[in-house]
Amino acid sequence: MRQLKPLLFLLPALWLGACATAPKKDLALERVRSQLDSLKADEQLAGHAPLALGEAERALRNAEQAVGNETYRFHLVYMADRRIQIARAMAQREQLEQTLDELTAERNAMLVKASQLETDRARKEAEQARMLFAASTEEAERERREKEEALKVGAESARAAELASQEAAQARRLAESRASEVELARREAELASQQVDSLKRQLENLQLRQTESGVVVTLGDVLFESGEVELRDSAHASLVEVVDLLQSEPDKLIRIEGHTDSVGAAETNLRLSEQRADSVRAALVGLGVDASRITAIGLGEDFPIDSNDTEAGRSRNRRVDVILLDDA
Repeated sequence: MRQLKPLLFLLPALWLGACATAPKKDLALERVRSQLDSLKADEQLAGHAPLALGEAERALRNAEQAVGNETYRFHLVYMADRRIQIARAMAQREQLEQTLDELTAERNAMLVKASQLETDRARKEAEQARMLFAASTEEAERERREKEEALKVGAESARAAELASQEAAQARRLAESRASEVELARREAELASQQVDSLKRQLENLQLRQTESGVVVTLGDVLFESGEVELRDSAHASLVEVVDLLQSEPDKLIRIEGHTDSVGAAETNLRLSEQRADSVRAALVGLGVDASRITAIGLGEDFPIDSNDTEAGRSRNRRVDVILLDDA
């Protein structure tokens, strides 16, 4: 009894030691085992890639049986995981290849069936065509005779249509010629109207009056742009009328007077009237009037012929007087 007491005290210690040396769970290894089990349980993939699946199984057993060096054991677990992934990929590839083969076989079968159907249909259509051809031969001959007759009628109709077309073309050319003549007449009428309007404007702006000094030709406010001293292009037509008058009495002297309205400074208006009178003198000389006959002066705003309180009055005051002097 005394010999058993030490053993009773030793048993709990041995039991505690056994508990302390019990192996811990390897979560990574369990995860890899779960992946392999899942692959083997997959009905669609389990029958494919058996060699790759066997290599994955062996790699996992090596990892499960490894003891000692943790780094080497971790490497085996990693390799087992890779083998499982490879096995899954190869199984999926073989499954897809099998599906492709099945679809190809199904397609080929459908093509064969379609070819047979097409052959039968073509044979039936050929037979129908032969029968139709035989039936339509007589009809074709009848139509040929009718077409020959129609061609004769058509040829006569074509000749008649050609004649009608020629007559229509001739009528069209005549109409176009008449239209051209009408358009030309219209343009000539418009031009004549424009000339009449131009002459009216010239007469409106070309005012003649007899004074003690002589005949005064007043050129209205159409010779110059506002504030300008260069003649407008349209002013030369009015000056031609003046030249005809001046050249009718070549022995008389000519005085050109420039006038302005009262708008602006008096000195500015005087200078403007002088420059405009000089411009008219130069234009008359250019149109053939002897320069020695002409004098040009500017009188500014000092000699209005109408009120400067209205636009119409100011327009009349902006003028150039060409005077054919009596006391030559």
